[in-house]
Amino acid sequence: MTDEFKKPPTARKPHKQPTAKEDAPPELLIFARNFKRARLEAGLSQRDIMKLTGISQNYISFLERSFYSPSLSYMALLARVVGKPLHELLEP
Repeated sequence: MTDEFKKPPTARKPHKQPTAKEDAPPELLIFARNFKRARLEAGLSQRDIMKLTGISQNYISFLERSFYSPSLSYMALLARVVGKPLHELLEP
């Protein structure tokens, strides 16, 4: 193939991961913010949460950025692990 028929290289846009899902319900945003705060206050990393719960680190990361909507069972489990009652993680 000659140079005149080669496709020009395409410039890739840098991948910027959003910090929160824009159309997430406010309750999900509240839970995500409060859970992350409680996790950090408890001195736990996402990896620690993974080891304690069996929930993947990737899921926890997406949950903290409001990309995933956890079930009530997951929310209760995560609240217990960070040492908070669930209702506190749902308070604005």
